[in-house]
Formats: sequence, structure tokens, C-alpha cells
Amino acid sequence: MAEHLYTYDDPVSERDMKKALAVLESDGIVAYPLDCNWAFGCDASSSKALDRIKRLKPTHPRDQPFSLICADMAMAATVGNIDNNQYRLLKKCWPGPYTVILTRHKSLPRQIKDKRPVVGIKVPESRLIRELVTRFGKPLATTSIPLTASGETVKMGYEVYEEFGHGIDLLLDLGEELPALESTIVDFTEGEPVVTRVGVGDPKLFGG
Repeated sequence: MAEHLYTYDDPVSERDMKKALAVLESDGIVAYPLDCNWAFGCDASSSKALDRIKRLKPTHPRDQPFSLICADMAMAATVGNIDNNQYRLLKKCWPGPYTVILTRHKSLPRQIKDKRPVVGIKVPESRLIRELVTRFGKPLATTSIPLTASGETVKMGYEVYEEFGHGIDLLLDLGEELPALESTIVDFTEGEPVVTRVGVGDPKLFGG
């Protein structure tokens, strides 16, 4: 079973950060709270870890890559192409509960051995996760935690542990309940933003 680690984020715990980094660096899976739901994450270049997450979430389309969590705009610009107009819009919404679809940057395949034509990127509000990604030094592959076997949403860390602790290596828990809602998705691949899913986050930032 995974280690269920109650932690904090103001400031982050150095000991807990080291544990999480050790898991990521050894093809492991970390579960953590994002802005509006719980999620799995791993090294985006680890095929072993990615396959493990896919087994935990069989409903995820096999041909659809996971989103990438970046620590900030600078990191996001190394995996997706961001022009000046897009930059101005993204400065208004990141960090925040938005998934942004961009055409991939030419350096993406070198970073994570991924040749997808487009990439979904998150820069979450979560101080804990942005600090983890900063220290890891490259984006994390991430996906929201699925419903339980009985069809229930998970909102607390202990529920994540009870349902998925057998398949992950570490659970980072701030002790807070999450609403288990979806983020807003905005597609920038044609230049101008198109809101393709309205969730947490104001779509009006993008003219929606």
C-alpha cells in the first residue's frame, strides 16, 4: 500500500518534498490534491508509471495523452507554443483551474519522448504541486482520479487511499475536502481561444 502523507504547503515540508521526488524519480505514482479534484501524477517520460496510471483509470482513452502540469508560464512555454496574444490571456488565468490545449513545442519529444501534435497544460493554483514540479524540474503527467468501483466521487484523501492506495506509491494530503469538479478546458490550437468544456474557472476570461 501507498504511504498516506499528511503535509502542508505554507511553507512546504522539505522532508515531504524529498519523499515525493524520490517516488517520481523511481517510476512511481503520487496522488495529490489539485485545484478542484484529486489527481494521479508521475514522471511524464516514464512509460512504466504511465501504464500503471492507465490501469488505475481504465476509462481514460488509450490514445489520449495525459495533461502536463507545469510550474509556471516559463515551463509551459517549453512544452507548448505560446504566442504574444496567448501569453497575455494565459497570464490572467494561470495559476488557476484551467487546462489549456496548445500545439506542442519542438522540444517536447526531447523532454518526455512524446510526439503528440497538441498538448494539454495545467499551471495549478496549488502551491504544493507547483513547488513539487519546480523541484522535479520538468512537467508531470497528470489525470483526475476516477470514480470508485461503486460509482462514487472521492473528495477526501482517506477516500483516495482506501480506493487506490494499492496502486500508487504516495498520497500527499493537505487534509482538505475537494469538490471533485472538472476544470475549464480552452483550446488555443487554432490561434484564438475556444472553450471546449466549462468547469471550474471563468470562461469569460477567454471571451466565452
